[in-house]
Amino acid sequence: MSTVQRQVFSNLERSKSILDDDKLLPTSDSFLVNLQQALDLPHTPASPDSATGDFAGSLKEFSATSWPIPPSSTPNKQLVVSSDREMERSPANDAQSQCLSFCGSVIASYDSIAEKMSGYAGLVSHLPHSFVVLAKEVLGACDELSSIYGGLSNAVPGQTLPADLITVMKKNLRGAQDQALVLDQVVTKLLDHERKGAMSRLRRGFGKMFSDNHIERVTSGVTKTHENLKVGSLLLQWKPLKRYGYAKSMHTDDAASYHAPAMSSAASQHRSIDDQRALSRQQTNHVASPPLNSPPLNIIHNDKASSVNHGSLHGMSSVFSSNEDSSATRYTMSSTESSNDGRARQAKRLPIHNEWDKPDENTESALDSLVEDIKALDLDSSEVVRKKSLPLDMPHREPRTMVARDKPNSAEALVSAVRAGDHRAVQELLDCGAPPDTGAESHGLNDAISGHDNESVRLLLLYGASPNALDREGQSPLAVAADKSSLEAVIALLKYGANPNSAARGTHSALSIAISAGNAQIAHVLLIYGATPNQMTSSGNTLLIESIGKKSPKSLTAMLLKYGAAPNEKSREGKTALFEAITNGRDDIVGELIKHGADPNLPGPKHMLWPAQSYPECLRILLANAADYKKTPGIMELATSINSIDSIRLLLKAGVDPNAKKDGVYTPLCTAIRDNRADIFELLLRNGADPNVPASEYPAFKCITHHREHFLPPLLAAGAKLDTPKGIAETAVAYKNLKVLKWLLEKGIDVDDKCPKGYTPLTTAIRENNIEAVETLLAYGANPNVRGQDWPVCMAVRYPSILKRILSVLQEPRAFKGVMEMAVVAGQLQSVKLLRAAGVSVEDRNGGVFSPLTSAIREYRTEIVAFLIGEGGADVNAPGEHLPIVKALRRRQTDSTEIIDMLLEKGADPNKMYRGWNGIMQALENGDLDMLKKLAGKSGVDLDVRDELGRTVTEIAISRRWEDAVNVLLSNKAKSS
Repeated sequence: MSTVQRQVFSNLERSKSILDDDKLLPTSDSFLVNLQQALDLPHTPASPDSATGDFAGSLKEFSATSWPIPPSSTPNKQLVVSSDREMERSPANDAQSQCLSFCGSVIASYDSIAEKMSGYAGLVSHLPHSFVVLAKEVLGACDELSSIYGGLSNAVPGQTLPADLITVMKKNLRGAQDQALVLDQVVTKLLDHERKGAMSRLRRGFGKMFSDNHIERVTSGVTKTHENLKVGSLLLQWKPLKRYGYAKSMHTDDAASYHAPAMSSAASQHRSIDDQRALSRQQTNHVASPPLNSPPLNIIHNDKASSVNHGSLHGMSSVFSSNEDSSATRYTMSSTESSNDGRARQAKRLPIHNEWDKPDENTESALDSLVEDIKALDLDSSEVVRKKSLPLDMPHREPRTMVARDKPNSAEALVSAVRAGDHRAVQELLDCGAPPDTGAESHGLNDAISGHDNESVRLLLLYGASPNALDREGQSPLAVAADKSSLEAVIALLKYGANPNSAARGTHSALSIAISAGNAQIAHVLLIYGATPNQMTSSGNTLLIESIGKKSPKSLTAMLLKYGAAPNEKSREGKTALFEAITNGRDDIVGELIKHGADPNLPGPKHMLWPAQSYPECLRILLANAADYKKTPGIMELATSINSIDSIRLLLKAGVDPNAKKDGVYTPLCTAIRDNRADIFELLLRNGADPNVPASEYPAFKCITHHREHFLPPLLAAGAKLDTPKGIAETAVAYKNLKVLKWLLEKGIDVDDKCPKGYTPLTTAIRENNIEAVETLLAYGANPNVRGQDWPVCMAVRYPSILKRILSVLQEPRAFKGVMEMAVVAGQLQSVKLLRAAGVSVEDRNGGVFSPLTSAIREYRTEIVAFLIGEGGADVNAPGEHLPIVKALRRRQTDSTEIIDMLLEKGADPNKMYRGWNGIMQALENGDLDMLKKLAGKSGVDLDVRDELGRTVTEIAISRRWEDAVNVLLSNKAKSS
């Protein structure tokens, strides 16, 4: 047996011995016969040609002698895993457990196939090229299956892998199982063919068993299966354990970095998985690792090799290479190492998962190096800097392979990695061809920006993510970066060609967002790269208006102005930036706006002087910059109304007329009196305010109506005319200001002066029942014979006490006709008695019609009726509105005959006619038989009198078919009749 044959046989025997060591195996059916070692294949060849040459050359020695096929592995080994990995799976983990079990079954299938292929390699003298390529793909698939199994079995207890990931795994495993059936048939036929002996081989030949391209087709299927399994393996390895509980297994830079845990030699004592990992971590402390601050690694572009080389599809050694000037060491496994050097290889491996679990010091510096030139600028200042975006000059990287390009779940995997903050996963997915633009529904770049994950942002842009792609809400990456106040992301996006002015309908631009947030640095960067400062926000404001607030930095507004923002541009509501600055009291911004051309006389929507009254410093700046107060008549009154004495001083200094009216009505002086602002009142008077210029009323009258009598003396001293207009004393009486009334009367005001309505102070005092004012006015000589609202005596009948005082000074009360009837209507019996005592007749008719007696009956004043027909001596048959008895019958209340009885007792005649009517007729009209009997029985019935229609009382009763009434009338016929 040749040396090579001995080595291969030794490797196979060692593999079988390791197979018996169930403490190191991940599953009972997961043992992988190390075909690579059994065939002594060179590790990770650079190309298919070289791989074939090395593989075939190393097996040429097999033809020298024949040697036995090694026995197959013992199947169905019992699974033994270290104790800390044992756990009872909950129902939530059923899918994961099923997937793990399924993976073990698939591994067992590929173990069997690998063993058969190893046996075939030992029988043939010359390996065909197609078989070598097939063997390499099978090895790659076995590697990925082992990695998947390790990831599934090493999940953290209590945590469940995502359902979509389990679904992908199951799908890929089913495909691998289907391919294993086909592959097993092919390999079994090859092996059976060789076992029939040399004569059969010579007679039939290898090429006659299958068609020329049959093995190539099988190889193509295995290659596809290998790629699918590799994607699943990467998905498991990319999830950090502390977040998802995915694989904890050691990863190295060589092709074995995704294999099952390294197997010890047959002579080594068996260790648990955790013991091996602990040993690995200790050993790696003595192994030189790449410097953390090394430049970004470049991708090795070798698509041709990746199609056949399973090692090139995974493992850090095949994914990354250092820059030319980098001293980073590449870690690979030598193809010549035998399986008994596992412990030595273990010491040389780089524990990649430890590196990625630690905070990466290069994460920030990697992006900072891209943006440091812009951040070095004084972004808080408003100095103008212009730069152009040169995306072609920015770093770009092409994917090493396009394996993941056509995978339906590659975009989702990339988004998941971004959201998890797994930079290694992001880079490897992108390097395998995952599209950096993941679509609007799951926008990876926006997710990275929202999570302040600058490294993921850098990687996505590095691999060609569009900086202008919108998400489903219409938000651009630049807008999201501005919203999240991520200065580094904003700079990076702009450098990679982001449009600084992009904004979908209904959304805000990045500059608008930055301005609204008051973020001067981001706003400055956007302006540096060409953002338009004259944009309109979705709410209808200009950016200049949006930049102004009570606490916003002045530099923000100044920056927009220096970059060309139009200072007089109006919002949708007609506001200008100057108006906004004034209403927010920002005098510093007002000055900046005017300095850059803001028009202080442009209404926006009001003239700027109107809102400036509340902010004297803003007003001073406006007046100093040619703001025209003549366009704002009444501006002084507004300043007075808001009690801004500083603004009044500025306006007076600017020459504003202190007597100018606002809205043609209100004057500053009257407003100061109304608001009781003595300081403003005195300031206005000192500066020429006229005390005789009226507003809604004259200043002196304003003092009385608003009880500001303390302003009257200064007004009088300033030249106020108390007698113009007339009626100031009447106003004092109306507002019950007796003190002012006396002061006015002492100043010589006419006590009988009438107001514009014709009221005198005396009649107003009587109307208000103000006996003190009446006494004061009479004391100062008020004339009770002067008519005001009415005659004083006629008004006084409502108030007996005032009437008594008026009658005491009234020489001829009988001159006022109807005063007695007025007292009756007022219901004042005392006033009736006072008037009768003063000589007024009880028969005195008001207006020549209304007598006191009939008015008393009409108003049902029983006491007054009794006084008038008793002590007063009123004639009970003297007509007023009508005859007293007729009036009493018409106004009779139910079951009340008191007034009628008093009238009949005093001699009232129900047969007396007045205006074609009498008491009997009224009783018939009322249909009151009892009252008719009372009247007829008292004075009899005159049957001859006729009404205005010429009817007698009997005829009236007959016309009504009232026989009882006719009988009463006829039975009480008066004697004269």
